[in-house]
Amino acid sequence: MLLGWSVLQDIVGVTIALIAVIALGLEGRSGWDALQLTLLYVLLVVVATWILPGFLRRLRTDHDLFLIVSVASALALAGIGGLLFGIPLALAAFLSGLAISESPESSEARERLLPFRDVFAVMFFVAIGTLIDPAAVLRGWAWLLLVLGLLLVAKIAPIYLMTRISRVAGRPLQVAIGLGQIGEFSFVLATIGVTRGVIPAELYSAILAAVVLTIAASTFLVRLPQRVVG
Repeated sequence: MLLGWSVLQDIVGVTIALIAVIALGLEGRSGWDALQLTLLYVLLVVVATWILPGFLRRLRTDHDLFLIVSVASALALAGIGGLLFGIPLALAAFLSGLAISESPESSEARERLLPFRDVFAVMFFVAIGTLIDPAAVLRGWAWLLLVLGLLLVAKIAPIYLMTRISRVAGRPLQVAIGLGQIGEFSFVLATIGVTRGVIPAELYSAILAAVVLTIAASTFLVRLPQRVVG
């Protein structure tokens, strides 16, 4: 249930991010130009999704080359989206990853990338940590409390109530806590907002701090015994 709901959240997050990019423009470009560039990049990803599987299939016997091409293709598509089309790099990386994940060879690619998963996860949190400005968080402590309060009222409580009312399989409080975090696409949206000047730096720092706090807290709390989060 947590996985399915998380996938739905990612889809919604990507959709909102694309709309925000188009509405706010791409690095000084108008909304119409942003729409054209975004559609061109999506078309490029679709073409890559059609080409890459056959190419990777020919490399399956060469394990090292298969791994290198898989990673390099995703990184190249993300870089093209960020440098040539002005797409935020995190969003471009997600879309380019779809070009790999949609192929029949994606399972094999994921298995070979498993040793790197923990390293990339650590790098993600280290990168988030370096972006947090403690002084800005202290100045915007009210923003942090507001974001955490909105998370409780607008996400955790509704998920708990919907799970309880619908009597779905699983423990309602555990489901609500497991989903009670600000995901990485909220960070992408915040980045778009601060680079376009629509949100202040204090709010951006508060969102980053909330991302770290909620991910850490939900990861710990969701593993508590059933009598606590049942």
